[in-house]
Amino acid sequence: MEPNRNRYSVIQRSPRRQAGMTALGFLMLATVFGLVGFGGIKLAPLYMQKMRISTVLEDVKTELDGTGTTTSTLRRTIIQRLYVEGINVAPEDLDITPTNVGYTVGIQYDNRTAYLADISFLVEIDQQIEIRR
Repeated sequence: MEPNRNRYSVIQRSPRRQAGMTALGFLMLATVFGLVGFGGIKLAPLYMQKMRISTVLEDVKTELDGTGTTTSTLRRTIIQRLYVEGINVAPEDLDITPTNVGYTVGIQYDNRTAYLADISFLVEIDQQIEIRR
């Protein structure tokens, strides 16, 4: 036999390493990232609304702190500012409690959005500020 030939008639090659992903693997990965992205898109407006409520309360505190405001003026001002921001809060969700030095103002309610079928996201909003008289 010639020295440059193998002993066997079948040439044995070393196995190559495969790289990449199959179409099924890609679809599964795209589904997972799609569901997470869709959830982020659905939750973003709820958190933006929470930030707007916080901003409204801080602005009311800056404006009315130390001015001798009353409960009715405080309630009317907060409801008007929330209306301008496009936030509908029921009157029972706005809690104004008199304290020794002023008022404790709190907004507490649940904001819910649908996700898929019977699954929904719930964001609980509980913001409080202290306004001096």
